[in-house]
Amino acid sequence: MVKTREYWLQLENQPWDASPWGVDRTSGKILTRRADELFRGVSEDVLRIRRYEENWAAPAALPVNPWDLTEPDNGGAAGAFPGAVLTAKVADEIKVHFRNMDQRANLPAEQRVHSLHAHGVQRRPIYDGAYPLSPPDLQQNNRRGDRIGPGESFTYLWSCPQKAAAGAWLFHDAALAGPQSTALGAFGVLLIRGPGEMEPDQPASALRRAGDVATAFSDVPKPPRQSEYVLVFHRLPGVGLCLNGRQTLGNTPTLVAGFGTRMRVHCLNATAAPLTVHIHGHRWERGDSYTDAEVLPAGGGATLSILSGSAENGGGMGEWLIDGAAAGDNVQGSLLVTAGGAVTLTSG
Repeated sequence: MVKTREYWLQLENQPWDASPWGVDRTSGKILTRRADELFRGVSEDVLRIRRYEENWAAPAALPVNPWDLTEPDNGGAAGAFPGAVLTAKVADEIKVHFRNMDQRANLPAEQRVHSLHAHGVQRRPIYDGAYPLSPPDLQQNNRRGDRIGPGESFTYLWSCPQKAAAGAWLFHDAALAGPQSTALGAFGVLLIRGPGEMEPDQPASALRRAGDVATAFSDVPKPPRQSEYVLVFHRLPGVGLCLNGRQTLGNTPTLVAGFGTRMRVHCLNATAAPLTVHIHGHRWERGDSYTDAEVLPAGGGATLSILSGSAENGGGMGEWLIDGAAAGDNVQGSLLVTAGGAVTLTSG
C-alpha cells in the first residue's frame, strides 16, 4: 500500500552562531560573546530550509539528532542545522510544499530565487527543481519548480518505489544561484527506510537538565538500543568547515550511545569537494572488508552500521572523536558511549 508523506518547508535567512555554547573543549577556552551576541557568527546570513507544521502554521520543533547532547535548542525557537530532516519508507510518495521567504536586502533578484532538488528519489522533470530544465507545471499555474521567487511557493512530488532508494540523501537549492545558496546552508536531509528497517529509539527524557554545562550533565537518560544519527559536513562563510552548522568541540554534535547500541550513522557531504570521515576506535563493513575512514564525494554520503562495543566494530565505553577533513580544513564532533546518569566530559 502506497503511503503519501506530506511536508511543509520554508527557506529563511537568519544570523547564525557556529559555536552557540561559547566553549572550545579542544583548547579548554571560554569564547567571548561579541557585540552582536554571537560567539562565532557567520559573516552573512545563512539560508535554512526549515520544516514547518501544516500550512506553515509554525516551525516544527523537531531535533535533528534526539541523542545529541549539544544540539542547540533541540530544534525549537533558534532551530537546528540542517533545518529539515524528512523521513519516508521505500514505496512511499512524498509531497513537499516549499515556500521561499528569503528576505535578504540589497541583492540581485536572481540570488533570492530558490528551488528544491532531491537526490535519491524519482520525480518527473517538473519536480526536479534544477535550473534551467524544469518545465512549467500546468497544475500550478505554470509555475516552475526551478525558480521560486520570494514569497512564492511550489509543491514537489517525489517517489521512492525501489529498494535502491533506501538510505540518506541530500536535497538542496538548485536554482540559478543554487551553488551559492547551498553553500549558505540551503539544504536538508531525506531518510528513506528500507523494508524491515527498525525505527530508532527516542530518549525517555531530556538529555540536558537545568544547570548542565558543556562538560557536565547531571542525568543523561539510558542510551538507546537502536539509534540513528545525521551528520552533515558543510562550509559556512567566515567560519569554514562545519558539522551540522557548528564548529569547535563542545558545540559540534556529541552523540550518545551505549555499550551494545546498534548505530546507523548517516554522514553527508554538502561541500563542493571530497571529504573524509573517521570515527576513532570504531570500524564498519565496506564490501568484503572493514574500514575506519569513509571518503564522501561532494554531494554524496554513506551510512555507517556499527554495533557499539562489539568485537568486529570496536569502540567501548568513553568518548570518541568524529573527524571530518576536507581541503586542508577539519571539524570534530564526538561519540559518547555511556551507561547514562551523571556524565563529565574532558576538556583541553
